[in-house]
Amino acid sequence: MLLTRLALVLVTVIAVACGGSSPSPTTPTTTTAASEKTLVNVDAAGVALHGHDAVAYVADSATVKGTSEHASSHGGATYWFASAEYKATFEADPAKYAPRFGGYCAYAAAQNRLSNTQPDQFKVQDGYLLLFTNAEFHQLFDKDPPGNLAAADKNWPGLVVKHGK
Repeated sequence: MLLTRLALVLVTVIAVACGGSSPSPTTPTTTTAASEKTLVNVDAAGVALHGHDAVAYVADSATVKGTSEHASSHGGATYWFASAEYKATFEADPAKYAPRFGGYCAYAAAQNRLSNTQPDQFKVQDGYLLLFTNAEFHQLFDKDPPGNLAAADKNWPGLVVKHGK
């Protein structure tokens, strides 16, 4: 009898741990400290990407300077664009064009650090904009893109908690 109860408790615990008996909520019911803060690499005026066009990076794989005439705000930063068309493209889907890791160096994030970036040190991986501090960090990241991206993804929430506003 005791063995049967223990077995039943064990099966119930495993089912709940694996999500087998309680449905997942369709909307978040709690927030984390990371989601309450933002962390974006901006200049003193609050402009991201050193004023370069986020859409041009992703759509054209090009470093193109934007202008304040075509500005849009997202996630605690102001983004500049080279054209009204690219501004509208960004505003339609900012998550697609805003840089991963807040525009900080992807390799540094993989090392659980923050580092500023250079506009010409970038890559678009899996449709997302990644930036790097310099050519050396870019090359180090490229030695193991999946591993470095996984490490950066794992470290990013903690960096936001520690350094975000």
